[in-house]
Amino acid sequence: MFGIRRRRSLAVGIAAAAALLLFPSAAQAAETDGPSKAAPTTAVEHTVPAGTAARTAEYWTPERMAKAVPADPVGRTTRLAGSPPAPQEPTGPATTGADPVAGTATGAGGIKVAVTATQVVGKVFYTGSDGVDYVCSGSAVNSTNKNMVFTAGHCVHGGPGKSWSSNWQFVPYYNHGSRPYGTWWAETLVGFNGWTDSGNLGYDLGIVITSPSSGSELVNAVGGLGIQWNYPKDRYMTAMGYPQAPPFDGQWQYYCAATTSQRSIFTTDQIKMPCNMTGGSSGGPWIYGKDDGVYYSGWVNGVNSNVNDKNNPTEMRSPYFATWVGDAFNKYSTY
Repeated sequence: MFGIRRRRSLAVGIAAAAALLLFPSAAQAAETDGPSKAAPTTAVEHTVPAGTAARTAEYWTPERMAKAVPADPVGRTTRLAGSPPAPQEPTGPATTGADPVAGTATGAGGIKVAVTATQVVGKVFYTGSDGVDYVCSGSAVNSTNKNMVFTAGHCVHGGPGKSWSSNWQFVPYYNHGSRPYGTWWAETLVGFNGWTDSGNLGYDLGIVITSPSSGSELVNAVGGLGIQWNYPKDRYMTAMGYPQAPPFDGQWQYYCAATTSQRSIFTTDQIKMPCNMTGGSSGGPWIYGKDDGVYYSGWVNGVNSNVNDKNNPTEMRSPYFATWVGDAFNKYSTY
């Protein structure tokens, strides 16, 4: 069940054990002093101890998975003092880092033409630093080593004063408790200083390198989305995830599709789209070029981060994918 390979040599980033969060209200999002002055785009990482996958698999009983809950984040996207900063713009040429790719796994997924659900999107389970079990969403992303998941930063690290997630697992095409394509466990968790040090939701991106499962790397089994960065902010994209806060129940994939835009002149780092998904959808991909006739189609160009009102959401937000995302993708593609 568990793949065996030599552990990758990694430098441990900050702290060491848990995370949480999901969606702030508009009031929660209007905080104080903007991004961290210390390189908010710098990737930080945590190596999961060897042997953890087997323990994580035992930890996530069906009962625990059913009881895991979305969490409210404590983050900021604006600064109120001084002049509004200029919005973050492309910091290099528009770049396609990888194209989507098909996997080889066969399962009870039932992928068909014109079905929105896809096996490259899945549900994330993890334990927060408070000991509570939480849920997020994520997607398999094509990379050199075929083992990468994109999710929200708060799904891998709790933010300022908190620590790394534990018991982290990804279930592609989770379907009312079933796991037709298996389960993958974290080997390396990656966040960014802007989130881990400052709680700025403009850098609320997480990258997870997974261990092999049943002898296969994740993308080789289920397929993977491509990835792009430094593209225009007004693109027609499909946001996907597993919303679990009411009125949803987290048992199936949902989506929103709309043209994105800069959030406002008062925030530097986020784009937005009309959407009513709730807590639990955090980390789900924003996909450009999704084709419902091809389950693995499209390029990730954002992730669900936070909404305007967690009790009545009408707007989903994502970090804007600039060069800092591409740099991290290129670095961790070979892990």
